[in-house]
Amino acid sequence: MKDQQSNLPQPLAIELQSTAKDLIAAIEAISNDDFNSAPFEGKWSAGENAEHVRLSVEGAPSLLKGPAAKTNRAPDEHVNAIKTLFLDFNAKYPSAPGLIPAAKQYDKQTLIKALTAAFDEVAQVLTQLDLTDTCTAAEFNGIGKLSRLEWISVAVYHTQRHTYQLELIESKLKEKAAN
Repeated sequence: MKDQQSNLPQPLAIELQSTAKDLIAAIEAISNDDFNSAPFEGKWSAGENAEHVRLSVEGAPSLLKGPAAKTNRAPDEHVNAIKTLFLDFNAKYPSAPGLIPAAKQYDKQTLIKALTAAFDEVAQVLTQLDLTDTCTAAEFNGIGKLSRLEWISVAVYHTQRHTYQLELIESKLKEKAAN
């Protein structure tokens, strides 16, 4: 088990880093003038979308460092379900109340710095803790308690979902500007 455990962080660390890099690139691709413009009435702006991800990722380290117990199942048992859930771009989900961004103007560079720091902290936790343990302080809606590995997968796939949304926002805003 020790060998398996020591092999877990590296691929996950690479995916986390790649996901963060793609998110930052999607944010940077949106002009400062468009960053706080919603592509459609009632939809989040790129700034609100990025703030939502920041709120989510910044909350991950305290959950990961919180109370945990040995996992009595495969510690990656729910990863495919999490991936399928978040990467189904046709499905719409309500945001958790604590992750709803304030309706305000966001500074792109401030958000990029905050997101970079948040992802760096998750990456640090990833290398320091036993990812096979289950976090006991919270449950994932519809699944239940998740291992640290699964919670980091939530951060990865949730961010990939919102990176896709940011790319759509950029496309729609460019389309609007062209018309």
